Amino acid sequence: MSKGKKLNEIIHGDSVEVMRTLTEKTYDCCLTDPPYKLSQKYTTSTDSDNIMAVASIYNVAIELKRVVKDGGLCVVFYDNRILPMALDAYKKAGWKYIRCLTLYRRYGSAFNMCGWMSTSDIILIFQNGEGKLNFYGKCSHDVYIKDKMEKVSYGHPAQKPEWIVEDILQRIAQPNMAVIDPYSGSGTTCAVAKKLGINYTGIEQELEFVEISKKRVGDFNKNFEPQTLFGNEM
Repeated sequence: MSKGKKLNEIIHGDSVEVMRTLTEKTYDCCLTDPPYKLSQKYTTSTDSDNIMAVASIYNVAIELKRVVKDGGLCVVFYDNRILPMALDAYKKAGWKYIRCLTLYRRYGSAFNMCGWMSTSDIILIFQNGEGKLNFYGKCSHDVYIKDKMEKVSYGHPAQKPEWIVEDILQRIAQPNMAVIDPYSGSGTTCAVAKKLGINYTGIEQELEFVEISKKRVGDFNKNFEPQTLFGNEM
């Protein structure tokens, strides 16, 4: 299959297979939220489909390195329980680890993990090889605080707040650049990219969320809920 650019689309399919059809060095950056829940039911058995989804980060990191421009950034929401997996996957694919941010969930469920209540998610930042680090937009603190439920729910179990995605995306891309999200879920990255005038490609395996995402991107002016950074702005 010949390779091409598929900008401003949300594509239904397997992330790796779809990215193999994309032209190399098309995207300026990536912003994504991979699956990282090893068992959906927390029983003694394992969910084999979900384990395969979690492990896909290895092949996705390889394809992202090919389609993201040299020096471009990849921002990855991840879970501290299996943090070594993400670091290993991106290192083996040739990405350079830059730093991490923290999403503190003041609102939401928490569980006891090794003596502490788990209320935070890690946001990893990698660079595609070496080169100058380019950041844009407003600078903010490296801890995001979620203290309320989103006003608009799109039914995805791992939906991230739009205001956090917007703050990150405006730091790693400018209007008319291009971002890819290989695990686009309910389409948060794509909707925010459209709002900011950034080209996007989303890839999602669940058809239900592809349909939700397409409607969401089309209605982003209506549904987007701007919020403050809860003291994070500098």
